[in-house]
Formats: sequence, structure tokens, C-alpha cells
Amino acid sequence: MSKLKRTLALLATLAMASTAFVACGGTTTESKTEESKAEIESKADEESKADEESKADEESEAEKPAGGEVKLADDGDCLTIVCWTDTDLNNMFDLYVTKNTDAVVGETIKYQNCGTNGGEAATQYATYLNSGDDVDLFVAEAGWILNYINDNTFAAPLSDLGIADSEFSDAYDYTVKIATDNSGVLKGASWQAAAGGFAYNTDIASEKLGITTPEDMQAAIGDWDGFKATAQKLKDATDGKVKMCATLGGLWQCFSTATGAAWVDGTTLNTTAVKDFTAMAKEMVDAGYVNPAIDQWTPDWTNVGLNGEALGYFYSTWCLGVGAQLEQNGGTAGNWNIVVGPQEYFWGGSWLCVSPNCDNATMAADFIRTFTVNAETMEEYALASGDFVNSKTAMNNIVAAGSNSNALLGGQDQFAVLADVAAGIDMSATISKYDQSLKDTYLPALRENIDKSVDDVIAAYVSDALAANPDLSE
Repeated sequence: MSKLKRTLALLATLAMASTAFVACGGTTTESKTEESKAEIESKADEESKADEESKADEESEAEKPAGGEVKLADDGDCLTIVCWTDTDLNNMFDLYVTKNTDAVVGETIKYQNCGTNGGEAATQYATYLNSGDDVDLFVAEAGWILNYINDNTFAAPLSDLGIADSEFSDAYDYTVKIATDNSGVLKGASWQAAAGGFAYNTDIASEKLGITTPEDMQAAIGDWDGFKATAQKLKDATDGKVKMCATLGGLWQCFSTATGAAWVDGTTLNTTAVKDFTAMAKEMVDAGYVNPAIDQWTPDWTNVGLNGEALGYFYSTWCLGVGAQLEQNGGTAGNWNIVVGPQEYFWGGSWLCVSPNCDNATMAADFIRTFTVNAETMEEYALASGDFVNSKTAMNNIVAAGSNSNALLGGQDQFAVLADVAAGIDMSATISKYDQSLKDTYLPALRENIDKSVDDVIAAYVSDALAANPDLSE
């Protein structure tokens, strides 16, 4: 009840009280009037206090997370997050401590290294998580997340932190599907949607191809036929010294995730996609469009960009921020741009998963919500890190406002280029628990046998794949 309403009600009550005394032939004394007034004011104050408390309770309830009962321990002194690289986590920590004054990096929140790359972490995680060493959260990659979320000794439900599935209604759908185990239980939350594109050196494009805008580049390489035709022009203009793209691995990343074909059907190897790609890869290698000896995540891979030996790289959004692959591969001068390329695709993705041994439930839940649920914070993180975050609201706001300008890309907004790609990602039919192992098997077999026939490449791949995964068959 408002203050004005209470005052009017008070006056009306006093007036009625006076009238009643006169009507009954009684006398109204000053003391009785003051006593009645004091009682009414006291009652009004009590009502006001009750209304304020009720309003505060409603506001407090509205601010509460949508989750349920917390089932994991909450008596630990440090939130420990296991990963194979601190690049993303450092960016997160920088933002997290500004919003949580009790959080101190290295004391109450820390990163634990486990491997040197995502593929290595796929096997090393098991050793660490079984060791009994401290772990609250761990970061899992798309290629092998199913191995961990489907093992209850490694991953606990997000609901054990009080986090409800409904809290991810604003996330890109594929990120929720991938992190849901075989029993329908949500075991992870991603902070990123890993759409991919083709990043290219604008100096080379202008000088050797006469291409001066991203629109013209996209028109030139908008499908695989155009990509190969442009590669031939580049070869002719540079006497074969500049390759079209840095690695076979990058080509495979773009090609494979848009085929709709999984690596396996149940426990049977599916070689349809690898046969098609092997034929295309051999064509490009034979034509001199890519160097098969260059492998991703090696110094050679970095140097082809730094030295101007390749026009571009197939990059995911997480490659485009400060300190990430674009900067390492030569993007510091700002003479790079990005386009969608010959087809829409994605590359990877990372999820925060919960260890059953988590002993910092409150802080773990808060950290997950901060970077995978809170759209406002996620927008801040996207603008600070350059990563495409897993919030439709945050990304739509950034693109609509034109608030992102990537200096590594000469001021271009990579989010505007890749927003539609991110919205269309669908991994539900293609992901399996064998993906990282089979990818790690196929690409070496391809490089080592690239001068042989397609059938020879596939035979070498199948042999190695079955040896590494004895539960699979042809």
C-alpha cells in the first residue's frame, strides 16, 4: 500500500471515529484521539513493513538461479579447473575476478594443466581424474567429450550443482545436445559456438589475385570449384610459391563437418566421407594448392602464415582472439580478413564439465553460470576475448550494435560473418566417442600415403583405426 493511500485511510478512519462518538452522544477527548491515531499509524507501519519484506522476498526469489538441490560438496578452498590450455581460462579469470571480489587467481581459483593439446588431453584426463588430485571442473573437447560424460566416475550431472537444463534455453541447441549423455542427463555447458570460416592475408589477395574486399573473396571461393579455381590463379601468379591454404587438416575440418556423415555407424567404420575427401585432397596436393607435409599445431603451420607461404587458414571463431591462432600465424599487422569460405562448417568446441569429486559446488555453479548462462557477462567476454559465445542474445546484441571490431582482422567483425553459420550448426548425427581417435588416425594416413591411390589411403587408415580401436569393425 502506498504512503498516500495509508494517509488517506488514516484520515478517513479518524473522521469516522469522531463521527461515531458524536452520534452516540459521547465526548471526544484529545488523549483518546491521539491514542486512536497512534494505533492506526502503528498498524499502517506494520503493513508497510510487511509489504516491503514481501517485495524484497519476491525480488530475491527472482534473482535466484533456476536450479534445484545442490548435491556435491562445498567445503573446498580453491576452485580447480582442469584443461590443456590456459588461453580461454585466463580470459575468463580476468573477467570473473572483476565480478567476484573474493576470487583470487592462483588461490581461490586456478587452472590445472593436463596435456599440451586437446588430442593429448583426451587420454591424459583419465589418469588425472583417477589420481585423487583436486578437480572441480574440467574442460572437454567435441572430439572426445562423449567418452567422459558417459562415464559417471568422471562427470557428474550439472543438476548436482543445482543447475537446471532450462537455464540453457538461450544457448545454441547443438551445444546442449552434445553435452547430454546417453541417458538424457546434461553433463556439460559450453561457453562458445565454434563456427568456422576462411581467414586470408589481404595483402596477398590484393597483390596476387586482385581481390580487395571480403565480398569479392567470398564470391571467388564460395564453393569448392571456385576455391580450386582461385587456388590455380594464385599458383600461376606466384609460380607455386604461395599455397591456397595452410594444411590438409584445415581442409578436412571444413569438408568433414558439413558432410552429415559420422565416422562410425554403431561400431562399423563409415568411410564414405573420408573417401570423398581423400579424392579431393589428392587433387589439390597434385595441383600444388596445399603442402601435405605441413601439420596443424606445429611450428611449420605457424610459419606459413608468418612467412606469406599460404594465402589463408581454415579457422574456428576461437582462433581469432588476442593470443590465439590468428595472431600466432601472422595476424598482428591487421592485414587479414575472414569469410565463410566454400561451405559452412564448425571446428571443435569446449564444454565445462563437473567432476563427481567437486568440493566447491557454489563457486563451480557460479563460474559455469557466469560464462554459459549470463548473457550480459557473456557479451563482455565475447568483446574482450574475440570468442563467439554460446548465447544467442549476447551475439545478436553485438552484431546488431556493431560493437565488435577485431584489430587482427583490420577492424572486421568476425561475429557478423559467422553468426548464421553458428546458428546452423548441427552435430547430432555426426559426433561419436571415437572422433578424436579416428581423426588422429586418418590425417597421418592421408599425409603419409598422399602419393598413392585413394584405395591405398583408405586401406592404411582402416588398418590403423582398427588397431587403435579394436571394438570397431569394417
